[in-house]
Amino acid sequence: MTSPVFFPETPGPALSLGRKGLWFTVWLVLSLVIDVAAVQAKEPQQSVQTLLGKMSQALRERDYRGLFTYEFGGALQTLRVTHRVVDGNEYEHLEYLNGPSRRIERSGRNIECLSPADQVLRGVMPVLQGDYHGLAQHYRFFMQDDERIAGRPVSVLQIMPRDEYRYGYSLSIDKQTFLPLAAMTVSTNRKVLERLQFADLELEPSDEWVSVVGAAEVSRSHWGDCEQRNETLNWQVGWVPSGFVAASSYRQAEVGESRVYTDGLSVFSVFLRPMGKEVAAQGRAQRGATVAYMQQLQLNEEPYTVTVVGEIPARTAQRIAASLRLESNAGG
Repeated sequence: MTSPVFFPETPGPALSLGRKGLWFTVWLVLSLVIDVAAVQAKEPQQSVQTLLGKMSQALRERDYRGLFTYEFGGALQTLRVTHRVVDGNEYEHLEYLNGPSRRIERSGRNIECLSPADQVLRGVMPVLQGDYHGLAQHYRFFMQDDERIAGRPVSVLQIMPRDEYRYGYSLSIDKQTFLPLAAMTVSTNRKVLERLQFADLELEPSDEWVSVVGAAEVSRSHWGDCEQRNETLNWQVGWVPSGFVAASSYRQAEVGESRVYTDGLSVFSVFLRPMGKEVAAQGRAQRGATVAYMQQLQLNEEPYTVTVVGEIPARTAQRIAASLRLESNAGG
């Protein structure tokens, strides 16, 4: 039996379900899929690239309000999201409409900021240096028959992994606005881990959302800085799935040291912290597609806790955690 583990914070858009709330895990895949370099599809390659590029732009730059359902692990939740862009900055409200009364508010991200995954896909991340060969080596892309979501026609894109170390996805993209109106995350054995689907979409919403009241719990935060931190750490991860690159590294008092990795679609973080005298939890926790795997390691005869959090299979997270090593010049 596994022990409970926590979902620590990570910077930027690589936000898991337990760390920053339900919305950010579900929307992760929707906000990262852009500018695919090469795909396999029933339609010409360029048409798929254009569709994904327009979807990415719509997510960041359009004003919209919508009702959607989110399903994971047999649970079904209904939520309302409102997204506005004011003076080039994003503002977002998320309200839970069933269960405990909760609301999440985020603000402050310039629409021109690029996430690590965006940088990988666009080939502008300095660490790549020509070694990254695109998503087509790790995923297959197929256009399916058009469907209708929330009364609106959508294009359906299926994304299938080429190995067992990552998940597959299905995206339903509005033909008029290019907003993704439905999404599924699928495991390697084709089990649906998460399902999001809009029931209603309103474009150009009014400013009434600013004065929403009545939530018993309100969480307010700002998006992280546009600049990604790359601090020098004295440890490395010995194994990650092919196609993943280190996007950033940083230190944070409450969670220790961390590295963020992405292949352009999926994102995971690796945390390392000295154990001290406390007894650290070990094991796995999973909610939807997001896994948190924690274990204890002896590094240079000192006890550490390593935690891997992200939208990856549990066995992938376990192998990543076991591969962590201190640098040869690190003190013991």
